[in-house]
Amino acid sequence: MKAHTTWLSEGEKSGIADHAIELLATTGMRFAGSRALALLAERGAAVDPATGLARLPRELVEWALALCPRTFVLAGATPADDAVLGPGQPLRFTPSGCVAKTLDLRTGLRRPSTLQDLRDCTALMDELPELDIMSTQVSATDVPLERRELLEYFTMLTETTAHVSFIDCPREIDAVLRLSELLGGDRAGFAARPRFSTVCTAASPLQVDGSALDAHLTLATRGVPVEVYSMTIAGATSPVTLAGTVTQAVAEFLGVATAFQVAAPGARLVFCFGSGVLDMLRTTFSLGCVESALMAVMATEVGHYLGVPTLSPALSTDAKHPGVQAGYEKALKAATVCAADPDIVSGWGLIDSHNTMHLPQSVIDNEIAAMVRRLRSPVEVSEATLAAASIERVGPGGGFLREKDTARRIRAGEHLLPAVSDRLSYEQWLSEGRTEVDTAREAVGELLAAHDARGPLLPADQLDELAAICRADPEAVRRARRQ
Repeated sequence: MKAHTTWLSEGEKSGIADHAIELLATTGMRFAGSRALALLAERGAAVDPATGLARLPRELVEWALALCPRTFVLAGATPADDAVLGPGQPLRFTPSGCVAKTLDLRTGLRRPSTLQDLRDCTALMDELPELDIMSTQVSATDVPLERRELLEYFTMLTETTAHVSFIDCPREIDAVLRLSELLGGDRAGFAARPRFSTVCTAASPLQVDGSALDAHLTLATRGVPVEVYSMTIAGATSPVTLAGTVTQAVAEFLGVATAFQVAAPGARLVFCFGSGVLDMLRTTFSLGCVESALMAVMATEVGHYLGVPTLSPALSTDAKHPGVQAGYEKALKAATVCAADPDIVSGWGLIDSHNTMHLPQSVIDNEIAAMVRRLRSPVEVSEATLAAASIERVGPGGGFLREKDTARRIRAGEHLLPAVSDRLSYEQWLSEGRTEVDTAREAVGELLAAHDARGPLLPADQLDELAAICRADPEAVRRARRQ
């Protein structure tokens, strides 16, 4: 037994895709300041150099789409740490970023995020078994801007063995290229096993920053995968209708993807849909709303219809703390979006519409992810699992605890055994005097201690060269060595 869910009909998927492609041909997309404009013009696009607007013919967009691979690897430190994207591959979980606020574990107060927060959240998530891909979850606002980017890279690469996604657009391109050669051994090695990826975000509606795009284009020529985000706000920067917002997001992805393929043919791209709605009563942005989930499943199915991997923020919540609202919004959205089978799910460890990081929320989200995976996993229905012989052996009024199959199948994962959820009797729960949030908070300390006890994650020579590229200070290096 395995769940199979379909949201859009074939006609609806093709209709959204066709309208998106037509938008690029008629309305066009703005690439002001990008070197991609000249390349697009060479391929037949109608380009206005003064405004940066390019109208992309259908044939060009379809040519570019055909170059986008559906299956590729986001490499970790070892093959065991890899996240392979593609049909039939496991669902992958990742955080989002780069948030500037942290809900402090100890004080309970919301404050600016720091480099220590980035170390802690990266180390914590590296210990959580359900997380697959790391990203720059928080911004180190206590580090001067001229040093922040490379120090964040150094911190992440020394605190996790998972594939790393650099959220903010890289500015120090030469240093990032040197990182790719260090981590891959050489250009060919990195292209075969890309240890990190980057995020290119459209500026809705229908434009992208030219200088940022060029930075990603340069990296893509070296084999760096790129997550192409549309982060529209339905009713504000995209149409109020769910279908209209998805259509615009698909158009934005296809426009950026076309720019990538004319500059770096075969570039590995992920269609990332991070849209929410404008709450018309409160004039605020909502990512935890049910409409965001419905749009995400539509975008996922259209992305797969087009033949590209997809990412959706299915663990989003608008709640300001890990309470009831966070629980029902994250769980309902995750169950809904994951039913559409996206390649990657984001939002891990975040609250407040992806504006605030809270360490205990990562522990809770690890449990939500485990539950989602269990819901999606096959349930064996066979002669063995129907257990007729066992039922006959035990007979009326008997018990199954002594059956060998009971212990064997529990060890094999027949039942999900939660680490955070409370299943005590009421009297036991009252006696222990703690909530599931208390349990998650205690787990944070234990997991961080376990991470530190593992020792350095990089060989000493590679760590020294990484430190030189990133201009890391002695304290950062000392910590990376676990001294």
